[in-house]
Amino acid sequence: MPATHRRRTAGLTAAALAALATAAAVPAGAVPAAGTTAAGGTAHLLSQVGAAAQESALEYWTPERMAQAQPASPGDVVQEVTAAPAEAVAAEPTTELTTEPGGQAARSLAAQAAAPAVPRRQRSASAVVTGGAVAVATPWTGDAAVTARIGRLYFTQGGLPYECSASSVRAGDVSVLVTAGHCLSEGGRTSEDVIFVPGLAGTAEPYGRWAATGTFATRQWLEEDQDSPAALNHDVGFVVLGRQDGVALAERTGALDIAFDAPMDRVTVFGYPAASGRSDGYTLQHCTGWRFPDTGGTTDQGTMCDMGGGSSGGPWLSGFDPVAGTGTVTSVISFSYRSAPERLYGPQLGAAEREVYERAAAAAAAA
Repeated sequence: MPATHRRRTAGLTAAALAALATAAAVPAGAVPAAGTTAAGGTAHLLSQVGAAAQESALEYWTPERMAQAQPASPGDVVQEVTAAPAEAVAAEPTTELTTEPGGQAARSLAAQAAAPAVPRRQRSASAVVTGGAVAVATPWTGDAAVTARIGRLYFTQGGLPYECSASSVRAGDVSVLVTAGHCLSEGGRTSEDVIFVPGLAGTAEPYGRWAATGTFATRQWLEEDQDSPAALNHDVGFVVLGRQDGVALAERTGALDIAFDAPMDRVTVFGYPAASGRSDGYTLQHCTGWRFPDTGGTTDQGTMCDMGGGSSGGPWLSGFDPVAGTGTVTSVISFSYRSAPERLYGPQLGAAEREVYERAAAAAAAA
């Protein structure tokens, strides 16, 4: 599919910083009012989970089943992607972060089976953001505050075990996660036995495990052809979690801010890739770099990062402070093209995604 999007430079100007500050962000402590989702809107409730089913989900995920879980991936993405131009992937000023040299290219998040072969370009030095970026997925060894707010999402689809990444986002004092839509529904199959393990580190679960009480996704993801740009533009979902002894996850671990209609800026991307030879799937990894527009037909934005399957749903953080471990979620990991596995793409969070978030937050507040 030919690219139709106008290219823009990725330099973060003072105007862009101001735009992020004034984007449709969710104020700290705010909980959207119940009933804000209009009939026929874009938010869709996928599942409501009772107490017995929540307990069953927690018991289902034994260490053996966790080890057997496969990375969830969206459908085949067969559109070709052209090389990112120099102005779209601009060099950055040097920071305390450095680019890890070399490294094996990770598998695309897009499924490989039954899809036309797309020639794979050789990776070149000019295609990788340098000078302060981390374009090769690297274990996060920084502040533990951000680690506690990101974790592994386990679920079943069609009776088979899968895994994704997700993060806790601010919605008052209730517990809401943001992840990819394909982690909650794919091919007409709704995810079941959904649990979240924040701060997963090897086999350690320092903040316990939390069962889902409800899942939500955009209607675009659920109703459009999931191989198409129309669906991939909105590959976003939200999960409501139950409490533990009356305590919400957000009260236990804290939560990340979330903003909608944010500008194209520099982001730090987190996830738990399990499809890479350089990752064991149990270690939080990150990349950092500028966003650039997709030239393959979607309205998604890309960033240079070679995280593989399992990282789906991981947060893109704008304004990330590596010392405080704070940042604002402005997208999630959705897919990469088979011809360019070193680039990740994520949807722009807009009105459709905000509506789903508001419905999930209202459901959590009412629980």
